[in-house]
Amino acid sequence: MRAMEGLVDQARKDCTTAGDRHQFMFIDLDHFKRVNDTGGHATGDALLKRVAEALRGVLGSEDIVARLGGDEFVVILKSGSAAGARIAARSIIDAIAGLSFTWEGWPHAIGASIGLTAICANCGEVDEIIARADAACYAAKAAGRGCVSVALDGKIDKSETPRPLAAAS
Repeated sequence: MRAMEGLVDQARKDCTTAGDRHQFMFIDLDHFKRVNDTGGHATGDALLKRVAEALRGVLGSEDIVARLGGDEFVVILKSGSAAGARIAARSIIDAIAGLSFTWEGWPHAIGASIGLTAICANCGEVDEIIARADAACYAAKAAGRGCVSVALDGKIDKSETPRPLAAAS
């Protein structure tokens, strides 16, 4: 939260409105509840660690990854365009879908849905940015999961139609 507040403050000082400096992702794991229900919480915890490793493997060294709780993660891309953020989000979806995870002999598969929005001078307070990305994430889930939905200026961008996982790569 402190990092986000600092980036929003800096964007306001720089009058960065184009959304090309910092991007925010809200990631919700698809089908994670099934892992906890069938394998138990130890299985889910081990899988969450693998997801965190996969996220770090896809992102740059300056990007920030945090787990909000449950099966929700957030990512702050500290530099990059909106188009680059879409590519990064699709790479995350592919990395999570490609995790080969077996616990006590049982394979478990999950996916991810991602809501994406810019951190810029006119994007509001931190809680508004998170809420916008969260709403975009739920739009991605509603579109079939395993896809990215982009929120711009407080609305879900209809021109960036969430794509199913097969079309994400």
